[in-house]
Amino acid sequence: MLAKRLKVARHKKNLTQQEVVGKIKISRQSISKWENGASVPDINTLKALATFYETTIHDLTK
Repeated sequence: MLAKRLKVARHKKNLTQQEVVGKIKISRQSISKWENGASVPDINTLKALATFYETTIHDLTK
């Protein structure tokens, strides 16, 4: 599940949602929605998240 994997990836880097906002320039509300499964990031944002979390899109979405 993408939502859980995004949250785990963030926790592995010991970051808060607000800290991710400062690094990737997206809203905290968006991160919250993605991590709660209410919505999903678009492909470009997913690429940016995978790069930021030092993982692959495949690992986030498998």
